[in-house]
Amino acid sequence: MISQKHKKGWRNPWVIGLLLLVLAGVLSNARMVWNVMHYPMRLLDDNYSVKAHNQYDAKWLQQQAERSTLGWQAKLRSPHQLQNDPEAAPSSVRFILLASPAELRFELKDRDGTPIQGGKVIINAQWPGNPNFDFKGELFETMPGHYVGNLNFTRPGNWDLLIRAEHDGRQFDMEQKVFLEISTQ
Repeated sequence: MISQKHKKGWRNPWVIGLLLLVLAGVLSNARMVWNVMHYPMRLLDDNYSVKAHNQYDAKWLQQQAERSTLGWQAKLRSPHQLQNDPEAAPSSVRFILLASPAELRFELKDRDGTPIQGGKVIINAQWPGNPNFDFKGELFETMPGHYVGNLNFTRPGNWDLLIRAEHDGRQFDMEQKVFLEISTQ
């Protein structure tokens, strides 16, 4: 006769296996909850790029209004840019770089096309999904309105560049998507 108080049932390999499976599920869920609590969540858009702003945020709306009133014109170029790619145009949202460190050239002009002198340009490079790879770089003015600097990317793949130019207390923000292809030669 089978009894509820029979102790040999717990020694059955099937029961032990089932308990280990339940324990593994509970531990993996606890680890996921711990990761969510200790690492900030990075929001990604449809192209798996980091969302740097909330379009309904009042601060973001104010920045966009200031950007349109400034009328500044900006272009990002690189001699390490792939030239025969259809998305490699300077006006495109994304382009491909073939080297690391990559030299970046940033042109900044005002509404009338006059180069903006004495500005400060900082680039925040973000690796989508892991903030440990993020870094900042500064571009230095070589000629009026022309800023040059090298960024040392730590790994190949898609990067989001958040470019911030400041001059006389005014701020201009721009985003650029970059794909970095590093050859293994």
